[in-house]
Amino acid sequence: MLSKTYHLKFPTLDAAQVAAPYVIEALGNAIPDCNLSGLNVLISKDGDISINVFFASSNELKLFEKKHGGFLDSMKKTFLFKSTGFDGVCIYQFDGGSEAA
Repeated sequence: MLSKTYHLKFPTLDAAQVAAPYVIEALGNAIPDCNLSGLNVLISKDGDISINVFFASSNELKLFEKKHGGFLDSMKKTFLFKSTGFDGVCIYQFDGGSEAA
């Protein structure tokens, strides 16, 4: 499984909370468009938003980058934040909720 990880550092928790719905809407729309395998969006008390997007194949990753890869550029027009990120290969993932009956 392939993944794309973003880390967004906002000046305050309040700023991150205002930006979070935009992140969720922008990337939530990519779920059916790009056949995402998974999406995690986390917010910290320090004003960070961490995003992990999972793909079954490189085709889905390329489609995501083509159709939704510019969401950070759009956000930078409205919000003040620093961003880092990387593409990776998922080497381990556990989700206890999927095993519960």
